[in-house]
Amino acid sequence: MIAFVLSGGGSRGALQVGAVQVLLEHGIRPDILVGTSAGAINAAYLAVDPTPERAQELADLWLRVRREDVYPGGRLRALWRVLTGHDSLYPNDHLRAFIEAHIPPESRRFGDIHGAKLYIVATRLDTGLPHIFGEDPDESVVDAIMASTALPPMHPPWEVDGVRYIDGGTVAALPVGIAADKGAREIYALHILDTDERVLPSHALLRVVQGALDALVQEQWTHDLEEVARRRRVRLHHIPLSPGRAVSSSDFRFTWELIQIGRRTAEAYLETWRVPRRWRAVPLGRAQLAGRATRAFRRLGHRLLINRAKLARELQRATKKLPGLPPPWGSLRRPGVRKQGGTAHQHPPADRPAGP
Repeated sequence: MIAFVLSGGGSRGALQVGAVQVLLEHGIRPDILVGTSAGAINAAYLAVDPTPERAQELADLWLRVRREDVYPGGRLRALWRVLTGHDSLYPNDHLRAFIEAHIPPESRRFGDIHGAKLYIVATRLDTGLPHIFGEDPDESVVDAIMASTALPPMHPPWEVDGVRYIDGGTVAALPVGIAADKGAREIYALHILDTDERVLPSHALLRVVQGALDALVQEQWTHDLEEVARRRRVRLHHIPLSPGRAVSSSDFRFTWELIQIGRRTAEAYLETWRVPRRWRAVPLGRAQLAGRATRAFRRLGHRLLINRAKLARELQRATKKLPGLPPPWGSLRRPGVRKQGGTAHQHPPADRPAGP
């Protein structure tokens, strides 16, 4: 089974749209879609019908998104919410209205989605552990998206059945392990990464906090990638997607440009894999490399033994048909040849005389 794993990234989620377009155009269709944060929105939209046409509709949808759809109000309103005791800078009712407007009622439960199996990752606020929406077919897709995109302090936690959830990227920025656990044998991880010239908070304290969070998240997704790469029978395609410039996660002015960058990145990646799929190499861990090398040497040794035995049989048949030739080696002497005193002597067969 093929899985697409979509990381978070805010407005830079448009990079994934362009990459998915290219994958689908090359006939790579997912059986499983796993998303977190912005990737959860993309995954939920594509899971209904993972086709190039649906990916184009998703691109058109991204081009219509404005900052007010996700982060309504300006900085003064955000400051007012902090001063009045709210638990976020922006409300999430605008985002919910936008999502509900573009997810049809017949596809709002996980059990209603049949194009691909959908899983959305969020974080339980009370335990700090990841929660996988989609294992229960009766769960709401809208609730799952709202829970997975509730990134503090931008949006408040999202409550489902008495449990509060926050952004899934805090514990599973690139949930490749979940895709492997669900049975995926080939994983395309569309990973949105920051550039060196990223937009940082203006306040020194916020910059320190942001740097610490980034380090923790990087350690987590690096560990997940290495763990999945060590698994046998799992082929991992890690496709980093970078905007190439400083783009804030709340800035939606560069959507078209990001989609094109995502397309070029995916095309460049696939260009290096234009060989039969069963021969495509993937990054492997030391244990996996050692295991594959051992199996390859065993197969080679087995083939050499088979070829050696076949060659011996052919030589035996050849020496029988050409009695005038000397034997190729001692173990394949012709009938009637016997060594005496280090010299081979010819003796006639018993069924015919020795004379001419």
